Amino acid sequence: MTNKNTDLNLTAEAWAEIVIDNWLDKISKLNIGYSFQLEGDFTHEIARSAGGLPSQISFSFPYYGKFVDMGVGKGVRLEDVKSGASDYRAGEGGHRRRPKKWYSPVFYAEVQKLTRILAEKYALMGSLAIVENIDDNALRWNPAQI
Repeated sequence: MTNKNTDLNLTAEAWAEIVIDNWLDKISKLNIGYSFQLEGDFTHEIARSAGGLPSQISFSFPYYGKFVDMGVGKGVRLEDVKSGASDYRAGEGGHRRRPKKWYSPVFYAEVQKLTRILAEKYALMGSLAIVENIDDNALRWNPAQI
């Protein structure tokens, strides 16, 4: 059997960094204003269970970044965007707003990838545990005792 990475802490850390890199890439591609302020303020934190395994990954970034993703702010309310109101694009002072989806599509896609990665790792860890248990029992088995 090949030696594969089953370290879930390394996986969680790498995944969180990839998510942030993809967000920053999307911000750059969409030419979102204030991106330099957003870019420097992305962080993540990994909470671990009592057994030391990752249990939650939290991200933080400036709150206004979500407004850009949703296309709200300066007089444009989320209700207006969701209802498709014809005048929602011109907010306070005539500012035009449209959603610039840098956050939600990237995050959804990356969560789907993490789900597949963790499923594979847990399957590998389970099969390795079975193989090790069989090997241990085979070493202890003595045909003369039958």
